[in-house]
Amino acid sequence: MKANISEIFYSIQGEGITIGYPAVFIRFCGCNLKCPFCDTKYALDCENYIDCEEILSRTEQFPTKRIIFTGGEPALQDDFIAFFISKNPNSFYQMETNGTILPQKSIKILNHITVSPKMFALNIYVLKELKNRAKSIEFKFVVKENFNEEIELISKFDLKPVVFQPIWESESPREYLQKTAKIIEKVKEKAPFIRVIPQIHKILYGNKRGI
Repeated sequence: MKANISEIFYSIQGEGITIGYPAVFIRFCGCNLKCPFCDTKYALDCENYIDCEEILSRTEQFPTKRIIFTGGEPALQDDFIAFFISKNPNSFYQMETNGTILPQKSIKILNHITVSPKMFALNIYVLKELKNRAKSIEFKFVVKENFNEEIELISKFDLKPVVFQPIWESESPREYLQKTAKIIEKVKEKAPFIRVIPQIHKILYGNKRGI
């Protein structure tokens, strides 16, 4: 079986509740959304099909058993993900998804799912299914300083645990940290159960690929 792959690289997880762990990232081509703030636009329309055995061989070159499926939108290639896990079941598998497509085959065999809902393209059915059926889950929202809509959604459907990730808008690291501090202060006041975690890899490396 083959998958449409943008890139495979070894780095640390730079965001969300698994932040800091070394991991192999398998970034798929293709996405069902066109988010204006997407920081991996190069993966939206690429075409590069690679055989499962080659992908597995490339991941085994690195000294970690933590593998993260990202994109693009990895749920579009759910069949491949389930097949890949069956071929190498002893690793830790995480998916990063926008929460609009239900990964029917892999939902129960993924060790952790990071759901990043987009307020302009919500699929409440999928969010509920992910919340109820995933082994381990987090809901990560990319936010600006006004996040009232996100808090309403979180409260209405009891989405937990929640991470707010301040949006990166090509500003300097200093400006990004200043914005993050403002968001932290508002979270402390309005929703202290939410964790605010900035994109560490962006602060360290900027917009470089493969990091």
